[in-house]
Amino acid sequence: MVKRREPAHTLKNTQKPTDEQIEAFAAKADGGTLKNNVYTHLNPSAKRDFKGIRVPLNEYEYKKLTELSEKTGRTKLNVIRFAILKLANEL
Repeated sequence: MVKRREPAHTLKNTQKPTDEQIEAFAAKADGGTLKNNVYTHLNPSAKRDFKGIRVPLNEYEYKKLTELSEKTGRTKLNVIRFAILKLANEL
């Protein structure tokens, strides 16, 4: 005869998760952590392997990026990163 098995969580009285548990779960799902109702601070100089994007540019935008790169002595990618951080600080 086959013994029917039930998952362990169905054997106990099921409780609904608290708001804190829901927020902690959502924070982990988004890649961050929630501690004491505050999101942890991200390291701005961390290794750059989190996400990558492809940005299509037209010829005018690419020439402007190249000119700016040469003027500032930065790489094209660094110019884009710098512009993102500068705009974020201004807003």
